[in-house]
Amino acid sequence: MKKTALSVALALAAVALLALPGTLVQADDAQKLNGAYVWDQGSANGELEAVFTATGDGTWDVSFYFNFRDEDHIYTGTAEGSLSNGALAGKVQTEDKQATFTFTGTVTDGKFTGTHARVRNGEEAKTGTLTLGG
Repeated sequence: MKKTALSVALALAAVALLALPGTLVQADDAQKLNGAYVWDQGSANGELEAVFTATGDGTWDVSFYFNFRDEDHIYTGTAEGSLSNGALAGKVQTEDKQATFTFTGTVTDGKFTGTHARVRNGEEAKTGTLTLGG
């Protein structure tokens, strides 16, 4: 009976820590970065917002919000690397999951500069450039 009471107390303490703002562990650990993309095919470009939500040490869920050819889009996926300094790469899918894109580059002082590519049959074809933050 004592083990059960201790387990319940520890579980409640963990929930309380997650609920307190300013603690080491927060459920909403998202970082928004504004930027721009250039689409090499057809010479399109535009602004975008990227939301990175930490899932571990150097791993992220990512969502890109942007308008392309007069249509709003949200591509979602995952990323690995640093948002402050170092390499950053990821993979996102279109809303209908019919296309996959990768992005890769370097972050310097919080500014990402890189490229994006479409993945077809396991091969990447560069589709343009991407900047975020700064």
